[in-house]
Amino acid sequence: MKNFVLFSSGANKPLANEIAKILNKFLGKLEIVTFADSEKRVRVEENVVDKTVVVIASLSNPVDSNLVELCLIADALKSNDCGKMIAVIPYYGYARQDKAHREGEGISARVMAHIIQAGDFHKIVTVDLHSDMVVGFFDIPVLHLYGAEIFVPKLKGLKADLVVVSPDAGAAKRAQKFADLLDAPLALIEKKRNLDKLHHIESARLIGDARGKTAILVDDVTTSGSTLVKAAYALKEQGAKKVIACVTHADFVDGTRSVLHESPIDKVYVSDSIYFKPEFKFPKLEVVSLAPLLAGQIKKIV
Repeated sequence: MKNFVLFSSGANKPLANEIAKILNKFLGKLEIVTFADSEKRVRVEENVVDKTVVVIASLSNPVDSNLVELCLIADALKSNDCGKMIAVIPYYGYARQDKAHREGEGISARVMAHIIQAGDFHKIVTVDLHSDMVVGFFDIPVLHLYGAEIFVPKLKGLKADLVVVSPDAGAAKRAQKFADLLDAPLALIEKKRNLDKLHHIESARLIGDARGKTAILVDDVTTSGSTLVKAAYALKEQGAKKVIACVTHADFVDGTRSVLHESPIDKVYVSDSIYFKPEFKFPKLEVVSLAPLLAGQIKKIV
């Protein structure tokens, strides 16, 4: 790791600092300027000649701005003759747009992959993509980590009869993996989404048995919280004693905090893949860091 230099975009400095601490590193110095017209300029203030560089950059809200910043960092590093470049993207924006849902739509996740590749990264490391299809949009190696495993130690100590619940059919594979880690059965919420109304779920129905059990809802990302809340109501109606949500990416918007806080969900675990604004916190919520998982992977590949 002698020639390894760690950098961070401005999207999630707290997570980058935690990773740097575990690796016993300092973050490399970057000057990132945002002009009045919203354009950005990046200057590298470290010697990176022939050195492997790792850039930590969550592509969270504002996604487009953070994407441009990552690409400008890559160009500045190349211009300063760095060696191999690795992008660690804890949250990959646009991953939910992995296919066309309606006639006339493009595939935004594929466009994102093409833009990121233009930065000449040698490898991408990312966490809990909405769909494995996104990996196929890249022509370079992508290490897709299963981030939900960081919640397992929080749940293994519970003296309760557990059932892992997938909030929809698309998340069933992810939930099954989580159920295997907990040695618990799997149930599924069948949901009907209104494609003409953003973040709107019309109905949710439980397939499986949650009566008298602690139900663990597992999902990759939540924005409005509506999917989790509809599922929680369905679970409580079917006799679940307790509902715990484990969500890797907390892509909260205004209103999500109150929606989750006032819901039947008893506990919400999220990761720090996205910088968590203090105003979004509430008593039921606990943030579990991805830093040990990501630092361990960086050690293996640099």
